[in-house]
Amino acid sequence: MIDLLKNNRKLSVIFLLIIAIEIFLVSSLPGEDLTSKGINLSSVYHMIAFFLFNFFLLIFLNKNKKINVKTILIALTISILYAILDEIHQSFVPLRNPSLNDILIDSIGIFTSTLIYIYSSKRKNHFSTE
Repeated sequence: MIDLLKNNRKLSVIFLLIIAIEIFLVSSLPGEDLTSKGINLSSVYHMIAFFLFNFFLLIFLNKNKKINVKTILIALTISILYAILDEIHQSFVPLRNPSLNDILIDSIGIFTSTLIYIYSSKRKNHFSTE
């Protein structure tokens, strides 16, 4: 799957834009309690959404076959900034408040996708420390 997206970067940017828009639209909904049977669905949503956002961003930014540290740092910075901007945006939505906890949960998804992407790249010898 990763190789398919690497070979067709337009597809990865389409998925990236869809997820970015979806995050914005969901953040625009008035707040409500999403806790169900002890599981905070909001936290699960945050982790998955930002996992996918960062994953597709990494694929899009990786122009050549080898991913490097600079590409990873750029993707991490953009993803975390988007998470922060998402929380700022929520401060203007009725019944929503910005939350540092949400940014931390977003970051877990972001770092998890980065680790999986690095692992996948190392397995295929597509990782460079340059």
